[in-house]
Amino acid sequence: MYAVLALIVRRLLLSAVILVLVSGTVFVGTEILPGDALDATIPADELMYYSEEDLARMRAELGLDKSAAERFVNVLRGLVTFDFGVTLMTREKVIDSIIHPLLNSLIMASVAIVLTPLVSVVLGVWAALKPGGRIDGTVSGATLFAYSMPDFVVGNVFVIVFAIWLGLAPAVLMITESAPWYQILAVSVLPVIALTVSGVAYQFRLLRAGMVEALGSEFIERARLSGVPEWRLVITHALPAALVPMLNGTAQFVASIISGVVVIEAVFKFPGIGIELIRSISQREVPTVQAITFLAAFAVIASNLLADISILALDPRVRRARNDR
Repeated sequence: MYAVLALIVRRLLLSAVILVLVSGTVFVGTEILPGDALDATIPADELMYYSEEDLARMRAELGLDKSAAERFVNVLRGLVTFDFGVTLMTREKVIDSIIHPLLNSLIMASVAIVLTPLVSVVLGVWAALKPGGRIDGTVSGATLFAYSMPDFVVGNVFVIVFAIWLGLAPAVLMITESAPWYQILAVSVLPVIALTVSGVAYQFRLLRAGMVEALGSEFIERARLSGVPEWRLVITHALPAALVPMLNGTAQFVASIISGVVVIEAVFKFPGIGIELIRSISQREVPTVQAITFLAAFAVIASNLLADISILALDPRVRRARNDR
């Protein structure tokens, strides 16, 4: 119990540092872009009608006249309290402007996060039962090919095959951000499958390697010689041990899901947080960009913490090693 608490405390302290670094990196990244929110919002052919005094006054109203350090401190203070402030141009609360896209993306990502481990476990166990066999070679080759494909390539292939050739789904999703969840879920079939492909390819390889190692270990051989049924060896003994390598890659998996959401949403024109992030970057809406990236980093850190706790629960060797420290 002490080892788990010590792990949580260390992770929380490290998470705070990471969130500050992420916020600082995003702020600097938006600061070095040419122009500011005012320049990005007002068309170039209209800027000639504004005097320098008008532009200075508008920048002062938006808080753009303050120094970069002062603006970053204000942004960071809001992020720590989950108060993301207001948008620069419309003065709307940032949380209100991103809530519907965020929920839509959560619906799509949640389905993908649930499906990916399930499919990975089924394929990983199936392939590991006869390593080097025809099934193992076929599945391993297919997943290796899928893992090497960028998300935008997978998304465009799905559009070509299922929308253009087969006509089973629309190429572009014509649905509003505030649509009910069941309508969002109904149009998320192709984006979810496209998002799941790379995740399955990555987690399958981790699980298969863990299963092959576990099934060839001494404790499995001793259990097999003692008459334990094969299905019980696989499900009860080998699978929990094989899940540990897969859980170690959870942070990378969640990060790939988050980055994949942005790409897949752009391909399918899905009304989610990825489209909102692209729009906010183009309009230099720093508070919105900071809020989205902060929440994404928070999700990765939280999933990594849950994975560490799950590893402690599944692997007694890790518990003993931490208790011996």
